Amino acid sequence: MATKNTTIHNKITGEKITWLETSQDSNGKRLVFLFEVAPKGKLPVTHYHPNQTETFEVCKGTFTVRLAGQVHILKAGEKLLIPKGVPHQWWNDSVNEPTKMKVIFEPALHTETFLEQFYGLSNDNKTAKDGTPAFLQLMAMVNEYEIYITGPPLFIQKALGFVLGGLAKLIGIKKYYPQYSKK
Repeated sequence: MATKNTTIHNKITGEKITWLETSQDSNGKRLVFLFEVAPKGKLPVTHYHPNQTETFEVCKGTFTVRLAGQVHILKAGEKLLIPKGVPHQWWNDSVNEPTKMKVIFEPALHTETFLEQFYGLSNDNKTAKDGTPAFLQLMAMVNEYEIYITGPPLFIQKALGFVLGGLAKLIGIKKYYPQYSKK
């Protein structure tokens, strides 16, 4: 379980998260964290959150977000709200300066647990070189954490998550590993 003022790192992507307000702190209303993205750091896939808004507020550096096909370059002091269900992808285009920002998810849902799981898998070298979990690992997690990729319709991704996530479970792949976060 995320705890206010603690920090988690992803050794593969170079990202760092410091929890400012957890789901428990806000009774599930929001999750707020300070997010540091390494130079040239990026999220490799366009994705969306069907039941959450996400806000980026840049504190230092620049941050690029592709939102519904349009590119936004945010500088310190600027913020961008990503509405529920809108596809987006992000990256730090700088070659030598990390981006620091405040990120807010509303409602919190299980996002902090997803991030702890994702970072834990990366730190244990159970992801690709870019930090992406294996396909069956993603299928095991997709419905629990409500993060979907752009492309296949949502109902197909949910069905695949159910079927392939079940198959993943049979071969020992889980949606939650207690060593990465405590419930």
